[in-house]
Amino acid sequence: MQYSVTFRHMEPSDHLKKYGHDKLARLEKYLDSVLSADVTFSVDKFRHKAEVVLTSDGVKLKALEETDDMYSATDLAVDKLEKQLKRHLEKLKGHKSAPAKRASGSNGHAQDNDFDETEPDVITADRTRDQTLSRMNLAEAAELLAHSSNPFVVFLDHEDGGLRLLHQSGKEGSLELIRLHG
Repeated sequence: MQYSVTFRHMEPSDHLKKYGHDKLARLEKYLDSVLSADVTFSVDKFRHKAEVVLTSDGVKLKALEETDDMYSATDLAVDKLEKQLKRHLEKLKGHKSAPAKRASGSNGHAQDNDFDETEPDVITADRTRDQTLSRMNLAEAAELLAHSSNPFVVFLDHEDGGLRLLHQSGKEGSLELIRLHG
């Protein structure tokens, strides 16, 4: 990891530089390769600020913390980065079905080349509805689909209790059965 430290309005400290490097080292376990970490320590009157910008394979994360102690500001900034990394990786897990936008790294960690700090933290559905799953066989599900305005039917298989999704595929109206597994 390339590590650069800038001290503003304060005397450079090797101990603080090493402390920041040691704290950032624990973040490497979340990503395939951390390319660079730029840390800026600054003092403004009585406020001690630690700003960390982490760059790794198209992912750029930034954290700024301000306290009355430089070491606690560093701890808080690194904790904030760790939360951002975890949230970023959770987003990638939820989007594995979009391989055009995502690429998998050499050890299985996903990488997001489109990550933007302005992305919303939570993705919400436009509409939510509850549906009770019924046990039925394939013929019953096909009949329900034919008389329904929904493009699909989700049901529990009468024989084995497995979760199934039946939908019409193609213009010919052929049916496709998908067996869902957890």
